[in-house]
Amino acid sequence: MVRPRILTVVRPVAGGIRVHVKHLLENLSNEFNFCVACPSELADDFTELATEIFPVPMGKTLNPAQDLAAVCSMTGKLRRETFDLVHAHGFKAGMVARMAARACRVPCLITVHNDFAHANVSQLRMVYLAAERYLSRWTTGYIAVSAWLAEELQGAYGVSPDRIVIIPNGIARPAGNMPLEEELPFPDNMPLVGTVARLAPQKGVEYFIRAVAKLQLQYTHTGFIIVGDGPLRGELESLARQLGLDGRIYFAGYRQDVPAILARIKIFVQPSLSEGQGITVLEAMSAGCPVVASATGGLKELIRHGENGLLVEPGDIEQLTDAVRLLLEDDKLAESLAKQAATVAERYDIRNMLESTRNTYYRVMKGGTLV
Repeated sequence: MVRPRILTVVRPVAGGIRVHVKHLLENLSNEFNFCVACPSELADDFTELATEIFPVPMGKTLNPAQDLAAVCSMTGKLRRETFDLVHAHGFKAGMVARMAARACRVPCLITVHNDFAHANVSQLRMVYLAAERYLSRWTTGYIAVSAWLAEELQGAYGVSPDRIVIIPNGIARPAGNMPLEEELPFPDNMPLVGTVARLAPQKGVEYFIRAVAKLQLQYTHTGFIIVGDGPLRGELESLARQLGLDGRIYFAGYRQDVPAILARIKIFVQPSLSEGQGITVLEAMSAGCPVVASATGGLKELIRHGENGLLVEPGDIEQLTDAVRLLLEDDKLAESLAKQAATVAERYDIRNMLESTRNTYYRVMKGGTLV
């Protein structure tokens, strides 16, 4: 039997989207033939997982000349070869993919991982809104990773509900205890407060650093860690130095041993300004960490305040500081929240996400509706 051929389109992003795409390729390649269209710098991430890598120039920002070149390149690929489906992830990849798919009459799915291009915190909000409203007519269907995103698609972009399916991200349970790939600069018995995030504006890591500045004098035997990389790393490291946090807060950079680090963290913080769902929050909940998170987007679907975590207003440093302090002071509360959080995380098994995505692929390829 010939496997259906899918063109997966992704631009250079770290964090949840990259992990999500890898999960799809790792687990569905026995049933689908995946060609990944991505910038050349991403090729190494997917070479061993995809049947083919198709290099396409795609940056984060709007670049008419580069974007047109990407559309033309992808259109040529779709015309020369036979594909059953185009599946793009995020706004920029989705913009290029839909233009090419439309020109070649190939069905196109878009997975929405966050408010498109983080429009709610972007200076180009109106540009993104207008572009997506126009492109939505060329979209066969949308996969939203949370109910909040599905509502955003309907309310902000005018997408009809029958063209949206909600498929939450799933997490894979680590097989056994993962060792640290590199030791952390903290004593083994030191409690750690940390976050795992791409260092980009919408992740709100600045607010975590400012909260640490308020906590570090009182909690001298607590360590603070930031795991992740991104365009704001230099700026955030400079902020930490300005706040006198040298030696108190550790920038671990991008790590592949996140489960091992989560096993060391006492309190997990997600200070995002915008969050589609929060796959790292799910991983932290699964690892048994009590979570302090912003009351935004899909995070409000994962966390019930006071039951399985604590929610704070996005960007409110005082609330964030107080919530972390509460969990540092109240071990009983922290343990209760962590226990309930682990129960919630069990519902987000990666196998559910994979099966739902598989079924969606077949429905779209057969010309059916998403719901």
